[in-house]
Formats: sequence, structure tokens, C-alpha cells
Amino acid sequence: MTVLIIGGGASGLMAAITAKKFAPSAQVIIAERLDRVGKKILATGNGRCNFSNINTKPVNYYGKDPSFVNNALKEFTVSDTVNFFNELGIFPREEREGRLYPYSLQASAVLDALRIKCDMLGIETLLNKNVKEISAKKGRLRAVFDNGERLGADSMILAAGGCASPALGSDGSGFEILKKLGHTITPLSPALVQVKTDIKPIKGLSGIKIDAMAALIQNDKVIASDSGEILFTDYGLSGPPIFQLSAQMPFKKGLCIALDFMSEYSLRQVYDILEGRKNSLLGLTMENFFGGLLNKRLGNLIARAAGIEKLSFKVDDLDRDMLWRISRLIKEYKIEVTGLNGFKNAQVTAGGALTDQFSPFTMQSKFVENLYCCGEILDIHGDCGGYNLQWAWSSGYLAGKNAVLKKEMETI
Repeated sequence: MTVLIIGGGASGLMAAITAKKFAPSAQVIIAERLDRVGKKILATGNGRCNFSNINTKPVNYYGKDPSFVNNALKEFTVSDTVNFFNELGIFPREEREGRLYPYSLQASAVLDALRIKCDMLGIETLLNKNVKEISAKKGRLRAVFDNGERLGADSMILAAGGCASPALGSDGSGFEILKKLGHTITPLSPALVQVKTDIKPIKGLSGIKIDAMAALIQNDKVIASDSGEILFTDYGLSGPPIFQLSAQMPFKKGLCIALDFMSEYSLRQVYDILEGRKNSLLGLTMENFFGGLLNKRLGNLIARAAGIEKLSFKVDDLDRDMLWRISRLIKEYKIEVTGLNGFKNAQVTAGGALTDQFSPFTMQSKFVENLYCCGEILDIHGDCGGYNLQWAWSSGYLAGKNAVLKKEMETI
């Protein structure tokens, strides 16, 4: 029995290892379009590889039918992931919000462990092999490479990724393969990426970082929120909280982000703080009013948004209404979302192969016998924080297991 796995990323490597576990005698081959497998793994978690999250639940995933993840997450849980990597020598380290990393904080350690395991199991890896098409005839599958070569297999697992970070292997080619086989690809969008916004409210802030609570708002309703370091750019916003919120932005309109620069204080407390500063800073101008409280450039921008046009405005002349306007802006500084940065900078792809056309119990195509899909190529993406790699491990495990067990049952 031969199993061909197209794509040597996280889900593809897991599928290969799992296939060998359940069918040691099977010939398992990985075809990778780049000159080495797992390049995207090296970039995860800022090079530290946030390989899972102890808080993983179906609610952390998005797509047309997020419930598609349910069975995979039950079949291969976070605990299974931790045990799997422990057996490969990767000792876990838990950090904020349940994020799991290798204790060494080196993504290369995770990739090396996976590669070594593949070598030990006798899994063959074909590098610089770009599959352009899959043909199916009487349950037998054949991959066609861009150089004209062909390779047949009893089962195939398409783990080609999405469109995010194309330099690391995900160029969207897997979607074209599935389209030719009759599968539907939902609209695609970058996710876990920087956010483009109206520039006017953040003019002059490019390059500065500020700790804040960020809330994603649509039609005056808060969809999600996260806190941490916000980076202001010349096109909009970046930083961990923004990446987190971006997971829920694709295909939504009328969005804005509201920043709370003093989230540990209530609106009334902020007003009282400002009133106290006024009384302490009499004789000074607005140029000095925010020093030691907010970033000076941010403070000046808030003052202008509150109607104070000149920094020469005297602190003594701040009245009650002005202080309340400033307080409200500090607690809820709204910035209109105009779009998302491109796939080049995105961590994952929102959208993909319509999951209704695959079995959530096996990952097998409902259109093409013995063809399985896993990972980012499916219309599933998760929150920032290890959830997308957990989906890669869980879906890869399910695809690898069923790709060989089904064929073994047929031979009995």
C-alpha cells in the first residue's frame, strides 16, 4: 500500500507519521514543493513554535461550519499532542493564556523532532516536487507534477496549506487541485494579520507601541476583545491583540476597533484622575498634560479629538465637559477598519475547501474516493495562540489514520 502526502507542513508531517504508526508496512511518501519540509513551522510563535493551547475548544475555530473540528479535536486532543511531542523529546512550557511551547523556545527543535521521526519510520520525502493535478480512476489516484512526472498511490492526503505566507510553502495551489476534482472553495481572506484602518485617527502614531485593551465592534456590538501591546503603523494597527481580533474579521463589514488605554480604570476613575492632574498642573499647557500618564503623541492626538486644537491651550482652562470628552476617548478610542493586510504577512488563511464535502470523522473527500484533506486547506481557521497548529495535528492525525486503515480493511 502506498500513501502519498502532498505538502510537508505541520498537518502533512503528522499525517505521514500517523499513517506509518497504523500501517508500518505501508510506503508513505511526502511530496513537498519547497527545498525542505516544515518551513512554516519555523516561523510560528515568533520562531518559538506555539504548538498548541491547553484551552483549545471548538469555539476557537471559524469557517462556514466550525463544528467540523469537533471530532478531530476529540480523536487527537491537546493531551495527545503533548504526549506525542514528549515522546519525540519536546518538553512543554506553558505560557500566558494556555499557550504551549517547547521548553527550549526553539521552533527548530519541533521541526527537527518531526523530521527525525519521519526518517526513523522510513518515510520518503521528495523535495522540490510541485503537484499540479490529481487524477482519480476506479479508486486509484495519480499525482501529476509540474515537470510532467506522475506518481500513483492507493491513498492521497492533500495537506498543501492555504495562501498565507506563500514564501513558506502555502501558495494556494492545493485549492486549484481540489477545484479540478469538483470541490468548492469558499471565499479566501488573510487572517491572523495586521489590520488596515482609517489613518486620520492614528495620524502621527506610526511606530509607537502602547498597552491597551482592543475591542472589535460591529453594529455597536462587541464581537471580541483582547489586551496587550498595540503597534501603530502607517497603514493601521498590529500587535498580538490585533492579530487575535483579525481571526474574526474576514468577510465582515462595518467593523471598528475601540482601544481602551486605561482598561484597569472605570470611566469615572479616569475622569477623577484627569481632574486631579488639572489641579496639580495649573499654569502648564496641554503639551505637558499627559506626560507620565499616556504616550505624549497619543495624548496630543486625544486632546485634538476632544476639540482642543492647540497644544498651547492652558490646563487651567480645561472645563468639566472637556475632561469628560478626554476621559471617554481614553476609554473608547474608535478606529474604523478598512481591510486586512495581505496573504504575504498573514499567519493563516480564512476560507478554503468547503467542509460539507468532507467527512469530519475521516477527513475523506465525499467526491473522490481515497482522497483526504487536512490542515489549512480546509475551510477552518483558529484564534491566535496555538489553535491553528492544534488543528493541523488533529486533522493530520485523522487523515493519516483513516488513509491507511480504510485500505487495510479493503484487503482483509
